[in-house]
This record gives sequence, structure tokens and C-alpha cells, in this order.
Amino acid sequence: MKKIFFLVMSASLLLASCANNCENAQNVDSKSITASLAVQSGIKISKTTTNKKEGKRVLVISSSPRKGGNTDLLCDEFVKGATEAGGNVEKIFLADYNLDFLSEQGANQPKEINRDSSEIGRIINKFLDADVVCLASPTYYMNVNDRMKTFIDATFLAWGDPKMGNKEYYYITACAQNSTETAEWCINGFRGFVMCTENPTERGYISAISMGRPGAVAGTEYMTMAYELGKSINN
Repeated sequence: MKKIFFLVMSASLLLASCANNCENAQNVDSKSITASLAVQSGIKISKTTTNKKEGKRVLVISSSPRKGGNTDLLCDEFVKGATEAGGNVEKIFLADYNLDFLSEQGANQPKEINRDSSEIGRIINKFLDADVVCLASPTYYMNVNDRMKTFIDATFLAWGDPKMGNKEYYYITACAQNSTETAEWCINGFRGFVMCTENPTERGYISAISMGRPGAVAGTEYMTMAYELGKSINN
């Protein structure tokens, strides 16, 4: 007889917060079969910035498995555009770090964890200090990949910190399949995290499809789109 195991992590406070955000859902013009999360999330979606400060701190988090991979190349173009727009930009390549999974202690007592003592904790501190965050992951099994999910889960260590909120977000994914709907599942993976933060604003995203070959995105319109997204941080 086949045995099925379910691993469940209880985070009622987090789920309650996400549910509260959903009550303020925005109308999103999308025909995607996965658009329901975007519609229900309560994330403000704006083509113009809600933060007019100069020298915005911009954090680009690339979870590409290889430097120079399709997702990572798009990140570099975003960095170029954001830098030209006057942003104080830092790119983090997650594969360069030893990322710790969220532990039982971290889940139950996040405020008692010294974030400065681990690489993932120091990345979270950079995230907290950012005004603009670009989350980038290839599409794996209709979602973000392992490194990105590890980072997302670890942000629970900063739960309750007011600096978790009021950020502007961009998303980037590269998908091997020639399917906008498949890539949209990954975009909604980002939204599933962002919707649980306070007062987020989604500024734009790129879903680069049919990018199965390493470096295939080079020279495509997606590179221009990533550059223009980066340039839009102050628009």
C-alpha cells in the first residue's frame, strides 16, 4: 500500500496577515488562468513609483543556478537600468551563499535569532534596508526554485519588523517551456510572499518563455524589457 506523507508547518500569524491583505484586493486586468492570486492578493499594482526619494536602495536577488544563466542575464540588465536611473543597486547571487533553511527555533522564536550570525540573516538585513526589491528565479515545477524559496521562508526571521513593509517589487523569471501560463505560476510564487508584507507595490515583471538553452535570452526583447524595468524605479 502506498503511503502518503504530509509535512505541515504552522504559521497562523503569517496566514492571518496574508488573509487580511486579501480583503483589500485590487482589480487586475489579466486573462491568465493563474491570475486569481494577483486579483486576491491586495498588492497595489502601479506603473509609477510610490516613493519619490533620491538614491533608492535597490536590491536584486538572483536565484539562478548559474552565473550568466537566462534569469541572471536579465538581472544584470535590470541592474544596468536601475543604476542609470540613480539607484544605489546591489545584486545578490544566492548560489554564492550557504543558505540555512528556516529552523524550528526560527519559526517559533524568530526575534531570538541573531540574524548577523548567518549568511541568510545578513541577506535578510539587506532586504529590510531596501526600498526596491527585484526577485528573480527560473521557473521550476511551476514555481520559484529552491534557493529563492529558502530566502523567502527565512524572511520570517524578521517577522514584525516594520522595515518588512512599504517596498516596491519587480519580478523576473525565465521559463524553458513556451507557455506564458507556466511562467505566471512562478510570478504568483513571488506574489504569494509579497502579499504577506505590509503595503507592498508591484511595479512590473518579466516572464521570458522558451528559454531552455543557457544564454538563450541574450539579444532578445526580454533583455531590453529588463533594462527598461530597471530604469523605471523613479518613474
